[in-house]
Amino acid sequence: MHRAPGETLELLVLAADGGQCAGVDLASGALVRAWTAVAPVVPPVMYDVVRVTIDREPDAVPDPAEPEAIAVAGGPETLRRLSRRRTERLLKPLVHPHGQALLGLNAPAVPFWERRADHPSIALVEPESRIALRRSGAYLGCQFVWLGKQRELPCLDRSLALEMDRVHRVRAYADKRDRLLVALTPPIDGLCHKVVEAILPRP
Repeated sequence: MHRAPGETLELLVLAADGGQCAGVDLASGALVRAWTAVAPVVPPVMYDVVRVTIDREPDAVPDPAEPEAIAVAGGPETLRRLSRRRTERLLKPLVHPHGQALLGLNAPAVPFWERRADHPSIALVEPESRIALRRSGAYLGCQFVWLGKQRELPCLDRSLALEMDRVHRVRAYADKRDRLLVALTPPIDGLCHKVVEAILPRP
């Protein structure tokens, strides 16, 4: 995604944590991963609309092969909310095709040096089964069926983990219509891992 330094974008937030904000560019309808070295004091929440400004220094992007990545100056500025209908109109065309490997990869991780910019690093997924969550110590696993097989990916949704800890539950289930935001992590010991960044209720 080519954007000029200083240009502003409005994004529909799907997940935000630390220096990353994943969302939908309202102008183009494309999935975007906005990276910044300055995390907001109060992160935006799911389905907020935020404004970001393209940085003149792209160093905030940890994986240059991410086709959706942009470096932004400062943290996202929360603006407003959209109607449920408009939010769903933005999301529906982005759903990952059924019958294809998640992010074009069969393996749960890919070596950093094999990453290519023609492969997506983030996807909106409608699983073939209800989503189950498994809490084990500090780990939160997200279980679902894809391509007819049971899968489990680490889930980075901290709010879900905290809620399960609060009510002392090690198993939980999402709503049958919920979606997943699946993404590749920045390199960890040379590998980019598939993770679930968020579980998205229907708007």
